[in-house]
Amino acid sequence: MLCILGIHSDCPPLDRVAVSGSAGGRAVLPCSYTPTPGQDVEVTWYAYPDHGEPVLLITSKSPSAPIPAQWSGRVKLSDEVSSGNASLLISELRLEDTRDYTCTVWIHGICVTHRNVKLTVEGPPKRDSTTSTTQKTSPCPTQQGNAAAQRRLYCMKTL
Repeated sequence: MLCILGIHSDCPPLDRVAVSGSAGGRAVLPCSYTPTPGQDVEVTWYAYPDHGEPVLLITSKSPSAPIPAQWSGRVKLSDEVSSGNASLLISELRLEDTRDYTCTVWIHGICVTHRNVKLTVEGPPKRDSTTSTTQKTSPCPTQQGNAAAQRRLYCMKTL
């Protein structure tokens, strides 16, 4: 396995894909390969910051290894790696997740998949402050039931 600055010189040509998602949502970064019985598969995902070295996000050979803080608790490798699905799920998307990611799949030490995924995270829709109006509201009467839920339940009725 020859790896120079995250560039695998003995891999097939880099396959490029673009994915987009919304802040707070989820995105699946697709990566796949053709499985064969009895294979020794290793999947690695790298993130590429604007400056500096690629960051190892996750590898199938040590799935319990620490994940970099920026992605901790938010990235997960597909449960179907042995079936050919090497996709990465990123949840609770943040604007700073916008960057390039690379998936590399090795079978018996031979690189079979090398994919770059460009993730673009868009922010929540902006509200037009010139068209929003302030309305007076009052709570509606509550119905019979759980008292705590009644205290939390307000119907915003325009006056």
